[in-house]
Amino acid sequence: MATEILINDGGAPSRILPFVASEAISAGEVLKAGTTGSECSLATVTTAPVLGVALTDAASGSMCNVISGRGIIVNIQCTDEAAGANLMVDGTAGQLDLWVDSATAGLTNQVVACTLENNDGAGLTRCMLF
Repeated sequence: MATEILINDGGAPSRILPFVASEAISAGEVLKAGTTGSECSLATVTTAPVLGVALTDAASGSMCNVISGRGIIVNIQCTDEAAGANLMVDGTAGQLDLWVDSATAGLTNQVVACTLENNDGAGLTRCMLF
């Protein structure tokens, strides 16, 4: 892999956990728990909190290494955002987007990370997981 996904755990309790991918997953995509306790899939607009971030690419049915923890710095697939932006699961599956406050009930619109650098276009961006 040309780009490292886990940047720094900073002594935070980060974990790399094995899950079975229920669909094709790319490194840096945000994941949710699948239909069984051993599966993971791309996080979608109704998913928060997230399971973690894919450390490596994984084909459907194969093992996917998932980085999980709070306060860790990782490269995450997200939209074009400035440094310091709060992020939520929204839009494209597996990608984070700018947090928007709303009265939506349930698990949507929850801040799950923030950007630590300016991102001039959608793609892998240095972020901290909450």
